[in-house]
Amino acid sequence: MPTLITDILNSDWRLLLTFFTSLLIAWYSIPVIVNAARTKNLFDEPNHRTSHNGSVPTLGGIAIFAGFSIPVMLFTHTNDFLIRPYLMAGAMIIFFIGVKDDVLDLSPWKKLYGQLMAALIIIMFGDLRFTNMHGFMNVFELNYYVSVVLTLFAIIVIINAFNLIDGIDGLAAGMAIVASVFFGLWFYEVGQMELALMACSLVGTLIAFMRYNFFFSEYKIFMGDTGSLLLGFIVATFTIQFNELNITNNATFLIDAAPAVSFSILFVPLFDLIRVFTFRIYRRRSPFKPDRRHMHHLLLDLGFSHSKATFTLMTVNIFVVEIAWYFQYLGTMKVMAMLLFIGTVLTAIPYLILMKRKRLHQAGTAGRIESLKP
Repeated sequence: MPTLITDILNSDWRLLLTFFTSLLIAWYSIPVIVNAARTKNLFDEPNHRTSHNGSVPTLGGIAIFAGFSIPVMLFTHTNDFLIRPYLMAGAMIIFFIGVKDDVLDLSPWKKLYGQLMAALIIIMFGDLRFTNMHGFMNVFELNYYVSVVLTLFAIIVIINAFNLIDGIDGLAAGMAIVASVFFGLWFYEVGQMELALMACSLVGTLIAFMRYNFFFSEYKIFMGDTGSLLLGFIVATFTIQFNELNITNNATFLIDAAPAVSFSILFVPLFDLIRVFTFRIYRRRSPFKPDRRHMHHLLLDLGFSHSKATFTLMTVNIFVVEIAWYFQYLGTMKVMAMLLFIGTVLTAIPYLILMKRKRLHQAGTAGRIESLKP
């Protein structure tokens, strides 16, 4: 191999190379995917819950998978990144169940089985799991079996949290970009170059995806379950690594309340999942029965456009991360309580505005009816 290429592959320039490779792969593959979807009539048709008009291809997850996986396979060093084959094996399982669901529809249980299989591969073969709770609820080191169960549960929750927020243009991709930037910067600062490279790869491919999802009507595309499930799986991997690398007291750039800070990085998808599931259970409905109570639906009901709602929620998420980062010295329990309080207040605002509008509308309707009476 030429010396120049070797030098680049052993330097920080790998990050830029990875970023632009992933961006270009997704950038040029999406029009091809859209044309193929049109030929085979593979579209997402609008229904009573969707927030779009017209038929749009849903195979953007194929471009996301290619844009992420090819640079990771090309530019990560296997000797420094032993989990890579298990991560890619799990990602391929997620990819195939997502494609099948986008094309033919899968039952929720079959999708869950695929997610469990992918999660178990990185837990059992890659030994990637939470081993310490950092003092959350006064728990520190975890028993092996408790560690496996907790990690499995966390991966499934994060995967489905991203799947559930994929209801408007750019939101799941935007949240994954926010998470990848924060995790990636920290991985770079602590010398975890291979993980930082993964984050760069994901950001590059998602920027290309958002260009078509938001701004290019001729080749507009959705990521589908292929994309949203894959994003959740990759970000779950970042989350576990972030918490594990913050265990040792000798670590540079140590985060004092790692579980709370990682929750803040995934704040919008995780808090929205908690809020919606709690509301459905309170109303004695299945927590898995879809509705239009997600935060992005509330913003649309307030008159926000897709892009405005997405960038508003991204801004909120960044704001919450900054708060958690600043107050991390308070400890995991206090920061988590603070985040839950902030989430409750922020989500109450659109509810109150919509309720006020509804009351004014009802009062106006009642007044018009009264004026029509003889």
